[in-house]
Amino acid sequence: MKRRRISFALAALTAGLCLGTTGVAMAGSGGVSTGGGSPGGSTTPSGDTTYQRIGFGKRDLRRGNRGDDVKTLHWLLLAQSLGVPTGRDFIGKTEKAVRSFQNYVGVNTTGVVKKSTRKAIAKRMAVNKATWYGPGFWDNRTACGQTLKPTTIGVAHKELPCGTRVTFAYRGHWVRAKVIDRGPYNAGYSWDLTKKLAKRLGFIDVGAGSLRVAVAK
Repeated sequence: MKRRRISFALAALTAGLCLGTTGVAMAGSGGVSTGGGSPGGSTTPSGDTTYQRIGFGKRDLRRGNRGDDVKTLHWLLLAQSLGVPTGRDFIGKTEKAVRSFQNYVGVNTTGVVKKSTRKAIAKRMAVNKATWYGPGFWDNRTACGQTLKPTTIGVAHKELPCGTRVTFAYRGHWVRAKVIDRGPYNAGYSWDLTKKLAKRLGFIDVGAGSLRVAVAK
């Protein structure tokens, strides 16, 4: 009987540790949409090595690639009115759109997204002023019906419809987000980033300033 009690206690302790680990993972997984990822890149938890959780600009992109950076590329191409899917797979339609863009801007038409193509994309993005917000508003409902959390990745805009897809670029960081709120209301500013989005962009210490923006059409 004593052995059985000890075995049961050990089993319960193990289960509790597992649940605690899961809770931590879930607590940090909030947000709306991102184009970031770890700087070095990592694979999905399922072990699919063909899929990379990596930020746009961390590698050259070509047909057959899969990952978060490919999705960011798709949003950027949509902002140029080029017909591409919105998923995370670099397929034939993606390559065709990349070639079309490269031809238009005078970059070597290879269908591969290298530094020259990324620079050309950045130059065609609008330059707008932005601020960031969050502390003092946690757990409030946004204008688009979400609950604002410290982990929320989103952006406020005065007019764009809720859910509008936007890509921001700032000092080498590229992050995707969706419109979730209304604002900012400071004259001359177009965007109000959530704190998590500002952190992903490396914008957190700036407070207010200019960044590059592409709105997916």
